[in-house]
Amino acid sequence: MKKFLFIALLAVLAASTASAQTYDDYVDDLRDNWQKTITVPASQATIVEKLFTAWGKEFPNTFVEIFDTYKKTGKTDNQGLYDYKVDLAPKNGFIEIYGSWSVTAEEDGNFKKGEEIKREQILQAVYWNLPNGNKLFGVSIEVDGEIFANCTVMFYEYNANKGTMTPRADIVKKVMTAIEDDTETFVKLPKEGRDIKYYDYASKGDKVIKWNGNGF
Repeated sequence: MKKFLFIALLAVLAASTASAQTYDDYVDDLRDNWQKTITVPASQATIVEKLFTAWGKEFPNTFVEIFDTYKKTGKTDNQGLYDYKVDLAPKNGFIEIYGSWSVTAEEDGNFKKGEEIKREQILQAVYWNLPNGNKLFGVSIEVDGEIFANCTVMFYEYNANKGTMTPRADIVKKVMTAIEDDTETFVKLPKEGRDIKYYDYASKGDKVIKWNGNGF
C-alpha cells in the first residue's frame, strides 16, 4: 500500500476532533508536545482510569472518545467500518483500546491486488509503582500499515500528593532507542509484569525491554 493511501485510511484517529489531521500529524504532534506536566483531578475512579482520563484531556483523540463512551454506556460505539474493543483491567493497572478495519489492496505488492487486509490500531495505558512511592504511567499508540507501522510511547511520573504527572523523557528515550525504528515496530505495554515487548517487522519477532525496578 502506498503511503498516501495509508494516510487517507488512518485519518480516523483525528476525524472526530475539531481540526481534522492525519494519523502521522497526530503522532508528530504527540512527539513534539507530550512533555508537559499534567494535573490529575481528585476522582473516585481507579488509578489507571484517573490517569488515562487526565492524559486524555490534554491529548484528545478517537481512543479517548471511545473509552468515554464505553465508561458511560458499556459499549464502544463502533464507528462505521471501524470495530473497537476496550479491555479495562483496573487490578492490573491496564487499559487497551483496540480498533480494526479491513481494506482491499489496490495493487500488487506485499499483498495481491483485491486481497482483503485487516488493519489494526491500538492504544495501551499502564501504571506501576516506583520505589519512591510515586507511580509510573505509560501510554503507547500504534497503527498497523501494510509495509510499515507507526508508534509512539509516553511515560509520566505521578505524584499523588501533588496531583500531577510529570514527563519522564529519560525513560521514553531508552525505550525509543531500544526499538530503533518507530516505522517498523509495534510496542506492547504489559498487562502483566513490567517488561515491554515490541514486534520488529524487520526481524519478524518479539523482543523485550527489561524493567530494572526503576527504569529500563
